Amino acid sequence: MAAPLGCGYGDLVLASSRAVDDDEEEEEGSQNPSPSAVLRWSAQAKQEISESPNDCIECSALIVSIGPVATGFIHTYLLHQETEILGMIGSGLSEDTCNTFQQTSPADATCFLHRLKSAPSVILCQCNVDVPPEMMFSWTQQLFSCINIRNTYVGILASTPVSEYRSSISLSDVTVPFLRGLKTNQFHGKPVCPYLEQPNTAKGLPASVLTHCQVYRVPAVLYMCYSDSIYVEIPAIKAFLPVLKGTPFRDIVQENPHADITLRKLVELRALQNNLYT
Repeated sequence: MAAPLGCGYGDLVLASSRAVDDDEEEEEGSQNPSPSAVLRWSAQAKQEISESPNDCIECSALIVSIGPVATGFIHTYLLHQETEILGMIGSGLSEDTCNTFQQTSPADATCFLHRLKSAPSVILCQCNVDVPPEMMFSWTQQLFSCINIRNTYVGILASTPVSEYRSSISLSDVTVPFLRGLKTNQFHGKPVCPYLEQPNTAKGLPASVLTHCQVYRVPAVLYMCYSDSIYVEIPAIKAFLPVLKGTPFRDIVQENPHADITLRKLVELRALQNNLYT
C-alpha cells in the first residue's frame, strides 16, 4: 500500500488456555463454526443481480461510513438526496432472521446499503453498529460479493479517539478533531488531508475494507477522524467536510441547505440515546 500506510489488518488471534489434540479441535470446530455476516438484498436488487451478465450490481463509487460520526456525516451531506435501500449486512443474524428494510424489526438495526437515485451507480454503506472482530473478514467479503468493483472508487470514513494517536508533537499543539488519510496503491490521487503518520495504524473494520481493496487492486482511500469526545459532536462530523472536494465524493455531492438543522437533530438524538443507556 502507498506509504505511509501502516495499516493494521484487523485480524483476531485467540490464545488457547489448554492443550488439545487435533481430533478435539476438529470436533469443537464442527460444533462451533465461526460466525458469519449475512447479506440480504432488496427485491429490486435481486432482480438486477439476476439480470446482470456478471451477477453483480454496477458501481462506480462505493462510500463506506463506519461508526456514528462517519454515518452522521454521510446522512447529512449525501443521504439528504433521494435514495433507495438496496440491502443490508447483518452481524450475528441467522439465515432465517426476519428483517423488513424499514426499521420496523429489531434485525433492521444493522448496516444498510443505499443507492442514490440521481446517480444509480453510487452505493452508500452505513455501518452504525459494532461489528465483532471475528466477523470483520466475513462482513467485508459480503460487502464486495455482488458489487462490480472493476471500475469502482471506494471511500471509507471512520473515527477513533485522539488518545490512540501517536505523534512527536504534543496534542496540545494539534487542533482536534482532525483528519488523517491512507490509500491503496491504485488510488493515484492524494488524500485531502495529511497521511496517517507512522507508527499509527488503522485497525478494525476500516482496515479490513481498505486491505480488501488493496488485495483486489481497487482504488480506495480511508479518512480517519480523530476526536477528543466520547460523544457524537458537530465539530467531529464537520471534520469530514474536506473529503467532499476529493475523489470519489466531489462528483456526487449536492448541497444540503438544511445541513446545520440535520446535524443538530442528529447530535440531540444521539445524546438522548446515550442518556437512556447511562
